[in-house]
Amino acid sequence: MERRAWLALMLAASTSLVIGLAVTAVNVAFPAIELDFPGADRSTLAWGLTGYSIAQASLLLLGGRLADRIGRRRVFRLGVAVFTAGSLALAVSPTAWLFVAARVGQAVGAALLGPASLSLVLERFPTSRRLSAIATWSGMGTLGAAIGPSFSAVVTEQLGWRWIFVLPLVVCVASLVLAPRLLPEGRPHRPAAGRLDVVGSVVGTVGVGLLAAMITRGPRLGWTHPMSLACTVGAAVLIPLFIHRCRHHPEPLMDLQILAAPTVKAVNLVNIALTAAGTASWLLYPLFLVQTWDYSLLQVGLAMTPLPIVAVITGIGVSRLAERVGTRTVIRYGALLPAAGLLTTGLRIGATPHYVTDFLIGGVLFNLGFGIVYTPITGLALREVADAKMSQASAIFNALRQLAGGLGVATVIAIMGNARVIPLSAFRQSFAATSIMAVFAGLVVLIGLRVPPEFRRSRH
Repeated sequence: MERRAWLALMLAASTSLVIGLAVTAVNVAFPAIELDFPGADRSTLAWGLTGYSIAQASLLLLGGRLADRIGRRRVFRLGVAVFTAGSLALAVSPTAWLFVAARVGQAVGAALLGPASLSLVLERFPTSRRLSAIATWSGMGTLGAAIGPSFSAVVTEQLGWRWIFVLPLVVCVASLVLAPRLLPEGRPHRPAAGRLDVVGSVVGTVGVGLLAAMITRGPRLGWTHPMSLACTVGAAVLIPLFIHRCRHHPEPLMDLQILAAPTVKAVNLVNIALTAAGTASWLLYPLFLVQTWDYSLLQVGLAMTPLPIVAVITGIGVSRLAERVGTRTVIRYGALLPAAGLLTTGLRIGATPHYVTDFLIGGVLFNLGFGIVYTPITGLALREVADAKMSQASAIFNALRQLAGGLGVATVIAIMGNARVIPLSAFRQSFAATSIMAVFAGLVVLIGLRVPPEFRRSRH
């Protein structure tokens, strides 16, 4: 039974890696994509980048809710199929608009399969081992997002940008074939309260989508641009209406009771602040290496590769330790390491390249702290959620992460401005801003996160 559980975890974690890869791989390949569509406007192609984030953020809640209601394996396989179709369309897309549409299709698939895959796997693990399972699943997603730029650089240079969508299809096809054998069917949760709130689902999906669009497109277009203003007004109207329907409808898209526990509230604050800092730093790292130290894309990939490896290995190891000695005991030692890493990088970087002392040490500190804190607190939040609502809880957590990542990127873009060549002072200010986000996350861990006694040590 345990062997099959770990095989199921490897299958689900591999799809998490592919989703993470899809988020960041396109950024590096964007110049090559532009050359392949010479008649297309850059703003049109840019929707292939931001459209993915907007679509995924807006549909995650619906994906998680459907998985809990109609069956997690069914939604997982549907998500993999949609993601695969989107990837194939990207690989052969003859026009810019088809490229953008296929990219949005990829995001739809990711929003369906992501929440379902984690909750499917957790069903096979006892409570005492779930933290390790979460660490492996989330660690592979982090690894995929982190190696995306270097993977994209090598593949684009050697085979062409279309192959960055073809090669991951091996994992997608294997998931479709092996899912019925390795993943449990999942127990659909069909309460007697009635049908899912369709109106609220539409309002919530559109509202979150407008919020994501405002966060991701606002810094590029300008906050007074008509589209930015329309997204801001639309989100300001629809999000409160969505919350109102969630409070009063018997079967809302988002069960607010999931967020009611104090521990879950604190964990989500950490999730938002730490994700914002992390996503912003992964934008700053390659920009700095290319613009200030004149690194090639391949050199950037090699320089950044050790960082996610540190985060993944630390996350898995610390999660197993937390199962034995308690989550609170473990995470307090890494609470302020992310802030220390970002601040170290911001203070050390200069015009002359010194990779180990000025870049690697700060990057390792951040990712060491990220591995110590992030995975255990994710497990801590999910432990307070009933199994019947696990996909929905995972979707909420990941939707907040998507929005937080966009907020972090928007912050550093506002600091750096629109200059083609970013001055060193702007990089230092940006790292200082991300370190403030990480400090807030650390203080919540140390002061605001009250771990219930039954979670201080794993329950066997």
